[in-house]
Amino acid sequence: MVPLPRVFRPSTSQVYPPFKKGRYMEEYVYDYLSARQSTIDTDWIYLPVFWTNLQNHPGFQKEKYNLLLQQSIQAMSYEPSTRFVTVVQHDDGPQLTLPPNTTVFGACTGDIPLPLLYEDTDNTLLKCPLQPKSLLASFVGQATHPIRRAMCEALKGRADVQLIIKEGWSPSIPKEDAESFMEQTMRSRFCLAPRGYGRSSFRFFEAMQLNTVPVYLWDDKEWLPYKEELDYTRFSVSVSKQDVPRLIEILESIPEEKYQRMQWELQKVRRWFTLEGMADYILRFLRKRTF
Repeated sequence: MVPLPRVFRPSTSQVYPPFKKGRYMEEYVYDYLSARQSTIDTDWIYLPVFWTNLQNHPGFQKEKYNLLLQQSIQAMSYEPSTRFVTVVQHDDGPQLTLPPNTTVFGACTGDIPLPLLYEDTDNTLLKCPLQPKSLLASFVGQATHPIRRAMCEALKGRADVQLIIKEGWSPSIPKEDAESFMEQTMRSRFCLAPRGYGRSSFRFFEAMQLNTVPVYLWDDKEWLPYKEELDYTRFSVSVSKQDVPRLIEILESIPEEKYQRMQWELQKVRRWFTLEGMADYILRFLRKRTF
């Protein structure tokens, strides 16, 4: 682990999404790896930066932190062949200049996809009771990306689809909007989880906790984690930009028997989409030394 100054790991009071209660991904991974540092036999060197907290901090100055990062790494006199690894949740990825040979695990960008997660020590979504599925699909949120607007166009006029579009984006989500998301998702066979500003969507993983099959809509890159391990067709639906106009056709073509199997598969893979499951995956990468 690179001994970076504490300023690279600031705390945050931000609560987003509304069900977050605890740590963001970078914070969790740092605690997880720190607790196991003496038992990890690997050639990889971990860059412990809380990218989301740091880059969203009002005092973040790119030039200042770039210089401090370079000085900290140079002080350790690493060999040119040294391989580094870091974990980033922030939509834009690391905004600082990383050393050569750095592999980025990212929730929305980087080299190796991770699920877009956060900690909820109350397990708010997991505690929700099962509800009858009276809707085909639903979406509650902002139309912050063209693919979301295309989704709304493809689904307009459908009585069995609930689209609740909020104007503007804010990290502060009113309680009634959070409750609306939970209510509509639990009533839906499918939860629409189109990408937003970043390639991924919190909704994809929140839907799984609400026992609703997630539908991921993407454009430039299908940013799904663990694809070498998981078959996403068994528990989710992935729709590329060009197929969004066929969204209703795609969802209605899934027979009831297959849908029931998909819900069952959700339970089997759920641990992959927890912070602990994600951290275990990173640890296996480090111990393999090569991926």
